[in-house]
Amino acid sequence: MSKFVAMPRKEILTLLIAFALSVVVRVPLLNKPLSAHHEFCTALVLVILNNWYTNGFAALHGGPASSFTGAADLYPQEVPEVPNVRAGVMYYFSHPPLAYDLPYLMFAGLGIAPNVLGLQLFNMLFHLLTTVCLYLLVKELHTSEAASRAPLFAAVLYLFMPAPLWFHSNAYMSDMFVQNFWVMHLVVVARIFKRGEFDSWRSLGLLCATTFLTMYTSWPGVFAAMAVTVLACRHWWATRDRACFKPAVVAWVAVCLALGLALWRYLHVVDLDSLIAYYKGRFAVRGSTGMVHGPWRQIRQILINYRIGYLPVVLVVLFIGLTRWRSLLRIPWLGTFVLVAGLPVLLEWLFLFRYAGHDFCALKGGVLLCGAAGMFLAYLRPRQVKVWLVIACVSGVAYFYHINPWPGYDHGRYEPNNDIGSTIAHEAQPDETVFTFGFTPEVQVRWYAKRTLFRIDSEEQARQLLRAQGTKVGVVFRKKEGVLIHERIYASKEPAS
Repeated sequence: MSKFVAMPRKEILTLLIAFALSVVVRVPLLNKPLSAHHEFCTALVLVILNNWYTNGFAALHGGPASSFTGAADLYPQEVPEVPNVRAGVMYYFSHPPLAYDLPYLMFAGLGIAPNVLGLQLFNMLFHLLTTVCLYLLVKELHTSEAASRAPLFAAVLYLFMPAPLWFHSNAYMSDMFVQNFWVMHLVVVARIFKRGEFDSWRSLGLLCATTFLTMYTSWPGVFAAMAVTVLACRHWWATRDRACFKPAVVAWVAVCLALGLALWRYLHVVDLDSLIAYYKGRFAVRGSTGMVHGPWRQIRQILINYRIGYLPVVLVVLFIGLTRWRSLLRIPWLGTFVLVAGLPVLLEWLFLFRYAGHDFCALKGGVLLCGAAGMFLAYLRPRQVKVWLVIACVSGVAYFYHINPWPGYDHGRYEPNNDIGSTIAHEAQPDETVFTFGFTPEVQVRWYAKRTLFRIDSEEQARQLLRAQGTKVGVVFRKKEGVLIHERIYASKEPAS
């Protein structure tokens, strides 16, 4: 079996310098208080990691515990009765667990408690890895000597667009982290089908590994396997070579292994009926049915997400594509690239249409957009390319700062969750249950408070929960004229002596 395409040293250095500049761009926003733009995802992961680090991985059965575990933080088993609670602890089963496992291993290995900056640096390291994989993907399929710099252009564009800058640093969750293993998977798939390596055990082994990692991180692994199946059918239709179905079989075996391992872990926490009920509930709010306002509002939101995440690249692709489409259609393997990078995105829209309205879902489309833009730019004259590339990258950074302003220019957006959480942590004792009266705080507040927060709408509701929990005293936090105030409440109406 032939080796993977190599990266020239000059391009390696260029890519490393570009990555270093992308880190510099993000430095002002690193380790700031977690706030908006899906940083609640980062907070949720940190709660899970903190629980494993504090209590021990085995004590929580390897499950992603999303509430805290002190006696005053436990959910009474009957209040509320939900399928993802065990022994008073709530778990988050929406994704397989690899995106929690890897940073936990990092923090545990370093002997450092999970923290915001550590998770962000971990996330950015994988941004570099994914950028290299995008380079290799375009390099594998785009072999024209006349446009040999297309891989570098694609990789640099991916470093400086708003969506990768944010979702490969500040916002962290399985939905975003899966991008890393999916792009690795695409490199292997492109290699197998381009070179006809359907009988290579090494190639099939790499396909199994990368598909497994993708699926063990999040659900796009299923769509990746579906795309491999479609690619195999396309190849068979053209060649009648049945060996091309081997990668599809391997991909589905990897999906089943990853799902089986994830289910095995989660079934150590709850029973099968509870897990099925949980996933039914998640699919009911993320699937493609039951849209009250029809599909057009969702389509509009998806288009807005791509504008927010990749506007400079979209404009590059549209302008060059419309003005030079005849020559661009002759790009070798362009159809295969569009299929492997674009079909999983379309499948996600088809099966999880309401979920696709989250702007982090647009991150996946960046592989197709930046790859295509890199290919298209490579067919322009060198002076034109430099102008286009600089304008696109600078515009991407400017738009990134427009969406995520520097601290001090955020109009008070970044501090409130930290302030509320810190106040709760200071005022409530570990043996006192924490209630929020009439409002539901973001997960970021829970992270900074290091407490489970129970929303109530009456004092009697609080007393009922205290009695069910077996706790004598609680602290009720409420907002009054924009100020957070608190008072203690007792399981009985009379204060405990």
